[in-house]
Amino acid sequence: MKKKIAFVLLIILLIGSVFGLYKYIVFTRNYATSNAVFVKSDSLTFLSFNLPGKIEKIYVKEGDEVKKGELLSKLDTKKLELKKQSLINSITSLSEKIKATLIQKEKLNLDINDNILLIKENIKKLQKTIKAKKYAVKSEEYRLAKLKKDFLRYQNIYKKRKVSKEKYESVKTEYLALNEKIKADKKILSSMQNDLNILHIKLNMANNSFKEIKRLEKMIVSMKESKKALLEKLKVIEKNIKDSFIYAPFDGKIAKKFVNSKEVVGAGKKVLSIVNPKDLYVLDLLEETKMKGVKPGCKVTIHIDALDKDFEGYVSKILPASASTFALVPRDISSGEFTKLAQRFYVRIRFKKVPKDVLVGMSGKVIIELE
Repeated sequence: MKKKIAFVLLIILLIGSVFGLYKYIVFTRNYATSNAVFVKSDSLTFLSFNLPGKIEKIYVKEGDEVKKGELLSKLDTKKLELKKQSLINSITSLSEKIKATLIQKEKLNLDINDNILLIKENIKKLQKTIKAKKYAVKSEEYRLAKLKKDFLRYQNIYKKRKVSKEKYESVKTEYLALNEKIKADKKILSSMQNDLNILHIKLNMANNSFKEIKRLEKMIVSMKESKKALLEKLKVIEKNIKDSFIYAPFDGKIAKKFVNSKEVVGAGKKVLSIVNPKDLYVLDLLEETKMKGVKPGCKVTIHIDALDKDFEGYVSKILPASASTFALVPRDISSGEFTKLAQRFYVRIRFKKVPKDVLVGMSGKVIIELE
């Protein structure tokens, strides 16, 4: 009886083993499994400041949900703000000085031009007057020469008592009067010539005043260059102030806080890391012997160990190089001596619906339905 029971049990065990083996063969022909599985995210981003400084405040804690554009942290910007205000004051003051110098230059230019026009007009008028006066004096000298002849003739005749005294005195008076008039006109002409010389001197001085305009123009150019340099400095300060704030680059969660408020950090030092929970995926290092039939779009059952739950997913991408290709110290097979190992390839798997409790770095297992 015992032999019969043992025989039956052996038959049952044998049938069970064959059935299990059959199921395993069918399973391996239709599914690929892997436990080299990790939850990853392309949106895991490390946030830092672009310049060194003291952190004034960090506004978030690890695990906090944040919105795109939300302020996360800032440096102490008091010194930068003071420098900025000082530069703005200097630029404003310099702008006012440039404006005043421009007005001064334009006014001086206008005054000089008006003065030159007036002097030139007076010179032309005086030259015409002098010309007319010279002509008049010349006419008078011609008439004086005739009167002199008459005067000398009448003087001889008067000495011989051949002309009356009245007639002689009349000619004499006319001659002497014209002679005095000519002397007076020549003095006036000399004075007019002096006035003309003075006008020419004034004209030269007015023309020399353009040198002052040139000086003002050079001063304006110099001040504009100084203003440009100050504006460039202001741009740098404003950029530094802008770089003193960290904002959330996208909607997500704070994954880690590396420093605390009031700490001094260097440029580029990690301050926070942020991850987008909706951008999670599973990275599977699948052996090359299991790659046959694995295609983008294949259905996947994802088991997360930490949650002990299964989730639906699909293959989104198969990377074109094996994991060992990116090893820091690649294998040297140049001698032809090597141990053949099954290579693993990166297979990206997306959740159909990203679960809330899954976190970056969790591990698990996947079952891929082969095509």
